[in-house]
Amino acid sequence: MAEYTLPELDYDYGALEPHISGQINEIHHSKHHATYVKGLND
Repeated sequence: MAEYTLPELDYDYGALEPHISGQINEIHHSKHHATYVKGLND
């Protein structure tokens, strides 16, 4: 079975400011989304 991977973003974490802060975007991608991908592979 193929393993899922966390994709790189095509933009910087701060690119969506002021609508979404760079810090929130980084946490969501590097922590939350990474945890979901890990769960799919376990």
